[in-house]
Amino acid sequence: MAFSKLTRIILFVVAGISLLVVAFFYISPKTLDYDALELRVEQELTPVDLTPVAPMPEIDTSLTDSVAIAENIASVERAEEERLAAIAEMANQPVPTVKEVLGGWEYLVWFRTDIALIWAYILVLVTLIASIVFPLIAVISHPKALIRLLVVLAGAAVLVVISYLLSNDTPIDIIGYTGTGNSDPGTLKMIDTVLFITYILFGMALGSILYAIISRAFK
Repeated sequence: MAFSKLTRIILFVVAGISLLVVAFFYISPKTLDYDALELRVEQELTPVDLTPVAPMPEIDTSLTDSVAIAENIASVERAEEERLAAIAEMANQPVPTVKEVLGGWEYLVWFRTDIALIWAYILVLVTLIASIVFPLIAVISHPKALIRLLVVLAGAAVLVVISYLLSNDTPIDIIGYTGTGNSDPGTLKMIDTVLFITYILFGMALGSILYAIISRAFK
């Protein structure tokens, strides 16, 4: 009885956190000007433009006086040195990170996808542990429960297969990200599969809670 009560409490906590994560993912961008935020991040993370700050100096070939020619060549060389020094200084300027560009709430909103993915990974891990450990405990206590364990494992396998079939490998539009993870079909497929598993598990958890509440009300 105590074990069943603990399981119910854990289920409520997981469902509550999942609801908060989903709500934060969809609602948080509406709390600020997200288009302006994307533009600011894109501008701050764009590599320094190394286009010369001044046009390439040229030697005046119309001069005939040797002194004037020498002075012109010296001025051109100085201008070229200054131009190259300015380019080198611009190139050495460090590119800020997203955390340095954005404030606390803006940073959380910007990385809301990462937060959702981390929670999805936690849910998958918890689900795997629950689908293996709990049935093992039941099997040890009641050997006939082995059939139930096989059913749970089969259900988990079906869930993964369905999520994999629903997923796709379309690249995600992430401003400022230049890594290879967003172009690798295998990585994108895996992320999408985990997301679908999260959605299905959340729906099942929410449905079981509603069922428990409704069935208790009619008892």
